[in-house]
Amino acid sequence: MKTRNKQLTFALRENLERMTAYGESKYQYRQQTNDLRRRARNELICQHKSPEEIEKALLHIDAAKDKIFSYGTMRSYIRFVADFAEFVAEKTGTSRTSVEDSVKYIQPYVDYLIYKGNSPNTINLKLSAVCKATGQYVVDYTHPERRYADVTRGVKAAVRDKFNDHRAAEALELNRAIGLRRSELGRVTIFDVSWEGEKSATIRSIGKGGKHNETYITDPAKLDILTKYYCDAIADGRANLLTKEQMHHDADLHHARAQCAIDEYERVMSEIKDDPAKREEYKRFIVEFFAKHNKQLRENLDKPYFLRGAGKAMQESRGREFKFDRVAVLYVSATILHHFRSDTTIQHYLIK
Repeated sequence: MKTRNKQLTFALRENLERMTAYGESKYQYRQQTNDLRRRARNELICQHKSPEEIEKALLHIDAAKDKIFSYGTMRSYIRFVADFAEFVAEKTGTSRTSVEDSVKYIQPYVDYLIYKGNSPNTINLKLSAVCKATGQYVVDYTHPERRYADVTRGVKAAVRDKFNDHRAAEALELNRAIGLRRSELGRVTIFDVSWEGEKSATIRSIGKGGKHNETYITDPAKLDILTKYYCDAIADGRANLLTKEQMHHDADLHHARAQCAIDEYERVMSEIKDDPAKREEYKRFIVEFFAKHNKQLRENLDKPYFLRGAGKAMQESRGREFKFDRVAVLYVSATILHHFRSDTTIQHYLIK
């Protein structure tokens, strides 16, 4: 008797949920991937493969291929594969196509997204989700190149944002000061804030992939804002800095996070310009911070970061600088954004 296929939506979701790796170290898998690719590269060179063949083969090596480290990523991927399953159902006339048979519809799905006018960033995210759930590789499909300079969310306000200005005023103000992700901001309590006198504060939070992060606030203006919400929470007899009502909106808190990063970068740069010795202080902080968190500092702190290509063109069209000081960038990365690479901080936050 022939076994009836599950609905494709449920089958893809089950595949994703088996990949749960919340709290595991992405860095460990990245190291494994690098080791595997290094060995494979040497073998392929000895086999006289062309550079193009080598590059494509290496992109098929990923130790984290069957791992999802973040609940937020899982939630997004489940939504994206449901969209893909709906597309396949329309093409086949059934919702019970097998996962294996659905693979041949991946490229038509990408072509459909392009036809609909989805942005390269959105298409790449949806394709990544589908490939993860079906065991395929993004590199095997023709899709538009994703360029950070083309990502406009966080650069300009969405239509709905104007309706949130009033109801989200408190959340936007606080997040402009402390720069957390939405879920982190909603969870942060008075017990997560440590004060070092009147000059600085540390906010502990659990971020993507279950990482334990510490945000450092030293800007007097931002400390005043944090103090206001801290004292309001105590006066109201609650733990969370913000109430559920203050978090009940869909305003672009990520834009506020980016603005917090930009503010901090400009503050640090202003200090360095006024007192060049400050740069050495920030430099020592970065070196010690990376060592404390067992991160290898691979960047030359004395070498400026220059945007190129579309990113540079975008900055020039706005009359903005495309040269960045790595010391100031990595200080912002470490203390506000909890990233460890200049390119991530610049391309996702500072040029937005």
